[in-house]
Amino acid sequence: MKKMLVQIGCLLAPITVFAQVLPAPMPAPASGGGSSSGSNGGGNSNGGGGQSSSQNSMFGGALPHVDSGSETVTWDGKMWNVNNNRLMRSKFEIYLATPEANGAEDQAYRDLIAQIIQLLSPSRKSTGDGDPGGPSVSMAFALLPEAGSFKIDAGICNTIANGVYDVWLSHKKVNNLTAANNAMNLRRKQLEWNNEVAMSNNEMAPAPGNGTKGGNAAGNAQKQATAASIGRISGYVKEMAEIEARKKLNETAIGLSEVTSKVQFQALILQLFMQRRFEHALISCRLYPHMFKDGDSVLQLDDNSDLKKAFSASLGVPPTVSLVDSFSSEAIRGVDEAVVAFDQLVLRQDYQSASNRLMEAFGIGEYLPRVRRLPMSEKLKVLDYVRDGNQLINALEMKDFGLAEELVMKLRKNSKDFDFSKPQAAIETARTVTDMHLINAKAAMQKGDQVAYAAAMKEATTIWPTNPKLRTLSEFVGQSSDVQAQSLLDLDRLLSQRAFRQIFEQQGRFFAAAINDPARQEQIAKVVSDVTEVTMVVKLAEEQSRTGNSFGAWEAVEKVYERFPEDQEVTKMRSNLSVKASEFVSAIEKAKQHEERKQSGSALAWYLKAKYMYTGSDFAKMGIDRVVKNLKAESGAATESQGTNLP
Repeated sequence: MKKMLVQIGCLLAPITVFAQVLPAPMPAPASGGGSSSGSNGGGNSNGGGGQSSSQNSMFGGALPHVDSGSETVTWDGKMWNVNNNRLMRSKFEIYLATPEANGAEDQAYRDLIAQIIQLLSPSRKSTGDGDPGGPSVSMAFALLPEAGSFKIDAGICNTIANGVYDVWLSHKKVNNLTAANNAMNLRRKQLEWNNEVAMSNNEMAPAPGNGTKGGNAAGNAQKQATAASIGRISGYVKEMAEIEARKKLNETAIGLSEVTSKVQFQALILQLFMQRRFEHALISCRLYPHMFKDGDSVLQLDDNSDLKKAFSASLGVPPTVSLVDSFSSEAIRGVDEAVVAFDQLVLRQDYQSASNRLMEAFGIGEYLPRVRRLPMSEKLKVLDYVRDGNQLINALEMKDFGLAEELVMKLRKNSKDFDFSKPQAAIETARTVTDMHLINAKAAMQKGDQVAYAAAMKEATTIWPTNPKLRTLSEFVGQSSDVQAQSLLDLDRLLSQRAFRQIFEQQGRFFAAAINDPARQEQIAKVVSDVTEVTMVVKLAEEQSRTGNSFGAWEAVEKVYERFPEDQEVTKMRSNLSVKASEFVSAIEKAKQHEERKQSGSALAWYLKAKYMYTGSDFAKMGIDRVVKNLKAESGAATESQGTNLP
């Protein structure tokens, strides 16, 4: 019995997801009644026993395979929770909010449907007055238009009546064609008799004359009679051929009419079954043997169709009308049991299981009386629970784990059997991973690594977009951005003022502010390099001054001063050393002054004095080289001038 219900579920699975794209697998969403699906939305195609779905599925993947134990459907290599389908959840919530169909009109319709099914039952008892008992097709057919007039029927009974009427018209056409063929058979027999008589008369005619005048006349008459007989025989043969051709056409039309009417009625049966109109499917199945009395009830399905494969793979025999009848009856019984289970689960306040059982019954037998007439008071008990469950699914799909956590707590409080483990695990996992990325983002921001910061924030946002910690960190970064802008302004001001020492002292701040500005980073790097060089020279000069080499210390500082006259450390050190090496400084300065005045002799004398005072002086050496070079240039020019003036 359970296997048969699984088979019914497999056949009806495409209907329950009609016009709805299957949702993407989710981390740990709850079911339509708040239950949680498998990890990754049940995306693993392996069952609990580790066997692949293609091995477990009786249909080989051609149609969705329903696992009644895990409430999942395996299709196209993926596993889906049937209670997580958006369209199904929406329709189910509409059903829960709809009052029960217990009015007088609905009762009259249900009684009428039950009466039609009873009239078509082979076990119907006789009511007397010449009624032999058994199926009464004419009485059932007479009630179909009346049932079709009810709004709840949606005109399906009228469709069945039209199908029956089409079959009767087809039968009438077949009878007419058969009668026409019988009449043509009689006519053919007459023509065959006439043809035989004409042939025999032609054979019994006397031989022609012996050449006399009387004999020639008789011969001519005989020839004329023979020609006329042959003409009649030809006409008989032609008419018989035409009759035979018309008979063949009629026989072909008879065969096509029977096959077409049978296929159309079978299509109606399958359509009603796939639409889950099981009561109407029962009526059509029980009308079928009275419409077609040839005993052939095999469904005419295409060999390559999924439906044919489904029936054949599950049962090993060709699908028949009686099989659809049996499946429909079993579906009705299964829905009734599911509703009974729902009633008991509501009494226990097990709303998760109750909503699942009712959704299963609704998904299979949405139009059955036991489902439509369920009291509104019982449905309202699970309506709020189902809405919270659907909202939990949406929250998990949209990764709003804050709202999901509130809903999990609410569902745990309202339902005794709510399975909170999977959604709670998904929430905690998201919180842990997001916190880890936020920590990485803070560390990257403190280091000024904008690339790493952006990557960490992107990962955190992808996992939990509505995390309140994201807003807190973003606001902090916004404030830091204001600090960055101010730092860049300070950097530009100090660069314009050539206050390199201040930039050097705050290089960390300026490097962080210019993290996305390669040009400024290059400027800062050059300032750091220059100030580092100046600092080393100053330290070296201090050491030389301490060891008594104040002349060398001053010269080293003077070289740096020429490049960075604004540096306070250099200016201060230069001033101190100028006092200690005043004689050497004075000699160098006087030498430069004489050199500028083109007084080469005096300039050379002072440079030599400075060289004597500090033999390692670069200033003195370069000054002497310049003066000597100038003297040579002046001597060469004078010699050339004298040579030009000779007679």
